[in-house]
Amino acid sequence: MHGGVKFYRGAAKAARTYVERDCARYDDYYLAEGDGIAMRFVAEAKGGDGEREVRVEKKPDMDGETYEGWVAGIVVETGQAKGRLRKNANGLRFVEVTINGPKTWSLAAALNPEVSAALDAAQESAAQQIISYLAKHATTRVGPRDRQVQVPVEHIEAAVIRHYTSRAGDPHRHLHLQINARVFAKGAWRGLHSVGVRDMIEAINGIGHAAVATDPEFLSALAEAGFTMDPETGEIRELAPYVGAFSARTSQIRANVERYEAEWRAEHPGEEPGPRMREVWDRRAWAQARPDKAAPEDGAEVVERWNEQLRALGYIDPHHSVPLTSTRIGDLDREAAVDLVLSRLGAKRSAWNAADIRGQAETLIVQTGLITEAAVRIELAEDLTARTVRGCTPLLLRPDVPEHVRSLTSMAVLAGETEILERLLRRSAAAAPARMHRATLERLSQEQGRVAELLCGRGPLVVVEGAAGAGKTTTLAAVSSYLAMRGRRLLVVTPTLKAAEVAVQETGADGRSAAWLIHQHGWRWDDDGHWTREPAKPSPAAQLRRGDLLLIDEAGMVDQDTALALLTIADETGARVAFMGDRHQLPAVGRGGVLDHAIAWVHPSAIVSMQQTRRFADPEYAKLSLAMRDGRHAEAVFDLLVARGQVVVHASEAERTASLAIVGVDGALVVADTREHVARLSAAIRTEGGHDSGSVATDRGELIGLGDRVATRRNDPGLGVTNRQIWTVVGMGESGSLVVSSPDQGRDRELPPAYVREHVELAYATTIHGAQGETIDRAHVAIGEATGAAAAYVAMTRGRQTNVAHLVAESVEDARKQWVDVFSRDRADLGPAHARGQAIDAIDRYGPAAIRPPSPALPVPEHRPPTSQPPGIGF
Repeated sequence: MHGGVKFYRGAAKAARTYVERDCARYDDYYLAEGDGIAMRFVAEAKGGDGEREVRVEKKPDMDGETYEGWVAGIVVETGQAKGRLRKNANGLRFVEVTINGPKTWSLAAALNPEVSAALDAAQESAAQQIISYLAKHATTRVGPRDRQVQVPVEHIEAAVIRHYTSRAGDPHRHLHLQINARVFAKGAWRGLHSVGVRDMIEAINGIGHAAVATDPEFLSALAEAGFTMDPETGEIRELAPYVGAFSARTSQIRANVERYEAEWRAEHPGEEPGPRMREVWDRRAWAQARPDKAAPEDGAEVVERWNEQLRALGYIDPHHSVPLTSTRIGDLDREAAVDLVLSRLGAKRSAWNAADIRGQAETLIVQTGLITEAAVRIELAEDLTARTVRGCTPLLLRPDVPEHVRSLTSMAVLAGETEILERLLRRSAAAAPARMHRATLERLSQEQGRVAELLCGRGPLVVVEGAAGAGKTTTLAAVSSYLAMRGRRLLVVTPTLKAAEVAVQETGADGRSAAWLIHQHGWRWDDDGHWTREPAKPSPAAQLRRGDLLLIDEAGMVDQDTALALLTIADETGARVAFMGDRHQLPAVGRGGVLDHAIAWVHPSAIVSMQQTRRFADPEYAKLSLAMRDGRHAEAVFDLLVARGQVVVHASEAERTASLAIVGVDGALVVADTREHVARLSAAIRTEGGHDSGSVATDRGELIGLGDRVATRRNDPGLGVTNRQIWTVVGMGESGSLVVSSPDQGRDRELPPAYVREHVELAYATTIHGAQGETIDRAHVAIGEATGAAAAYVAMTRGRQTNVAHLVAESVEDARKQWVDVFSRDRADLGPAHARGQAIDAIDRYGPAAIRPPSPALPVPEHRPPTSQPPGIGF
C-alpha cells in the first residue's frame, strides 16, 4: 500500500464525483454489488494514553443521499449536525487514504473467485485496522485559540468506498477510506486534527499493506490457486511478468478519456460533465483502443475480457496448488528487528515519530514471510514499535510532545552530524584568494572572477552559493585550467553521474559522482542504511593529493552520510574542499543540510555568493527568478507572472494535460512533480506527436517504439548508460531489446530486454529532480499540491527564453492561493538540529498534548544536537 493523505474540502454533493475520478465508471458499475455507495464504520475509543481500548463497528451501508449528509457533518441516525459546522466552501470535510496493493493481487482476483472474495475481505479488514489505529492515536484540539492543547478523540466515523478498476479500466482493487472531519471528544463535536493524521501516513500505509499481505485466508486462497507471493515486494510471482504489458494495453484507454474530456471542456466552458457523458467517453475509449472488441455489457464480461487479455500475453494458469509456509513468530529476533528499523529510519530522515516506526515495523513483519491472524500481527507490531521508541533518542525533553510530532532520532544520526560539524570546524581557517592574470579572467564577470580566485587560492574550505543561472559552471572551466597549469587538480563530484558528465563536458575538469569516489575509497552501503568501510586501493582517477581541490557541486543535494565520507577522504589526503550549490534549490533525499552547515562554519573570507543571473534573456524575469528564490513575496510574484503571460490556469487536469502535450511536441521542456504524473504527460506528448504504437512494453506499462525519446534510469557501466540519460530509439530487437542513440554519447548502445523492461521509460517529460541542472530555451511546469518552494523555483528557472507555470484551479484567485501555498512548503530535511527546531515549531503551531499525570518511569535524557550557529559546538 502506498500513497498519501488527501484533504477533501468543498461541497458535500461533489464528494461522489471526487471518489469516482480514479476508476472506469462503467466497469465499476457492473462489478459493484448492492445499492450502497459507501460502507460506514464507527469507532469508539476509551482510556488513557497507552491503555486506550478501541471498538470498531460496521454500520449499514450509505446510499448517495445519506453519504452526502455524512460528508456534510450530519449524524446519520438523527439527522442533526455534529456541532457547529463550517459553512465556507473550503471547510475540511474528510481526510482520505487509499487502501491498495500490487496489481498482481487484482489480476489474481479476476482469475479466481475464491481469491477475489478473500482479497475483498482482507482489504475490508485492513480498513477496519486503520480506523482502529486512528481512533487510538488521532487527536482534536480544545481550549482558547492561542492556548489550545491536543486531546485524544473518543468517537470517529469512516466511510469506505470500494473500486474494482483504475481509470484506465484495468483491474485495480482499492478502497477509499475517508475519516470524517467531525469527531467527538471532551463532551462535544470538534474538528479532527488533520495534520496529525497526515503525519501518521507511514503507519497507515504499513498497516494497510501488512493486513492483506499476512492475511491467512488471502494467502491460503492464493496458494490453493497455485500462486505465491514475494514477501519483499508483495507481488504474486506467477503474474508479475505480465503486469507491464497488461497495463500498456489499457493505458491508452485512460489517455483517450482524458483527451475526450479536454475536447468537451473546450467546447463547454464553465460546465461539468455528468455521469452519462463520462460513461460515453469510457465506452468510446474502449472501442478506440480495442476496435476488434465491443465494450463489455456486464460484470462477468468485464472480468472475462481481462482474463482473455492476460492469456493473450502468454499467461497460463498454474496446474496445481502450492504449499503455504509461514515464518514462526518465535524465530524473529526482536532486538535485531529494532536495530534494523532504526537503521532504515535513519537512512531516510533525521527525525521521526512513533507512526513512522510502526510503518517500518509492519513492513519488516511482511518481509519476514509471517502469515498470521490480525490480532497476533498487531501485537507483534506494537511490541516492536514500543521497543524501538525506547531505543530512540528524544530531541525534546518535555511531557507534552504530541505523538505525531517528529521528535525522535538515533545516536547514529546524531553522531554523523556531529562528526560533519567537527570536520568543518577544523577547516574554518581564513582563505587567501589567488591572483589570476587578467587574460585568464577575461571571459568572466567581476563576480565570477572573485569566485575563481577564491577557488584557486589557499584555504582548506571554500563555499560558493549562487542562484540558478548565475554562471557557476562557466567559472569552473577557468578554475580547472588555472589549477592544471600549476600541477594541481580540480575534481568535481556531484550527487548523480549524469550531473558529473555534464560538468566534464562544460568545464573540462575531472567529474565523477560522489558515490563513485567514496566507493573507490572503500565505503559500502545498502538500502537499509548500513554503512561500512573496507580497505581499498583507489584508482588513479580517484586519488587526491595535498593542494588538490575537491569541489562538491550541487552540494545542497548531498546527504549527510555521503558528505561525511567525502570530508573524510579530503582530510586523509590533504585536499582542499569547496562546496558549491544553492540552499534554495532541491534538497538532499534523506538527511541533508550539509551546505547549510558549511555556510555556517566556513571562515567569512572563504565564502562568496553569486547573485547576478545570466541565464535568462529577459532581465526582468531574472529579477523575478530571484524573488521566487527568496520566496517571501509569492503573491506579488504570481501577479507579475500572470501579467507577463507566464501562468496558465486550467479548469481541469485533462485540459492541462492536453495543453502540455502540445507544447511538449513543440520542443519545450515539460516538468512535473512525480514519476506517475511525468508518465502520464509523456504518454500524452507521445500520442500528440503521432507515436501511436510501440512493440516493447516496460514494467511501468509504457509502450516504446522506434523514434521514441527515452531515459535510462539506472547506472550500468557495462552498457555504457547512466541514470536520467536521454536517448532516441533507433533500433528494436525481436526479443524486446532496444538500440538507442544520443548525439552526446558517440556510439549507439544496445539495451537488453531485462534492462529495457525495468529501467527504461519515456522521456517526453521529466521530474523536477531530473530537470535540475538542465538549461533549455522553453520550460513548462505542472504545479500541484505536492510541489514545494524549492521544486517550483528549480522548475521555473530551466528556460532561457520563457518559463510557464500551469495550475488546475477554479479561478485565478484559487490559483494564486495555490501558488502562495507552494512557496510556504519547505520539505527539506536539514539534519537533526533543524528537526529539533521544527518539532518545537510544530508544538507552538498545533498545540501541545494535554498533560497527563506523570509516569513513574525514569526520564530519558534529552539530546540537543549541535547546531550550525558558530562559534562552538554544544549540547
